[in-house]
Amino acid sequence: MNKGYGEFIKRNRIASGFTKQVQLAEKSGITAATISRIEKEIQKPSMETLKELARFLTSTSYVELMVACGYWDEEELLEDTSLTKESSASYVLEQKKPSPVEDDFIENIDLSDDELLKQFNVQIDGMDLTEDETKGIIAYIRSLRLVNQNKA
Repeated sequence: MNKGYGEFIKRNRIASGFTKQVQLAEKSGITAATISRIEKEIQKPSMETLKELARFLTSTSYVELMVACGYWDEEELLEDTSLTKESSASYVLEQKKPSPVEDDFIENIDLSDDELLKQFNVQIDGMDLTEDETKGIIAYIRSLRLVNQNKA
């Protein structure tokens, strides 16, 4: 279990405009007692609880909450993979670096999650992504941006 998730959630609660736990509790339907136990790291939030919190903690995303609480590994999320055909019947994952155009796109996105959701309709395989999936992609791009900035 990742230590520090309680402080991460508390910081994002406050940054999202909920100065008191009871305010977030009233909006999210998660009891103030549960929020208190989570922030004190007495209770690890379930994935469902994190999904609900992500709806109201506008300063973070579901992906970041999942990483902070140790459900997902940040290093694995930062790996950029794509499918390449090895034979007609099997596929293998291969590491792929962003193209210069993708790098430029990543470096120049300066919209909030809500603005991106309003402005872009993201599809994969011809299907619209859910809001959570789109926020996950946004979080991934922001993570790539941080990695690129740290390399510079």
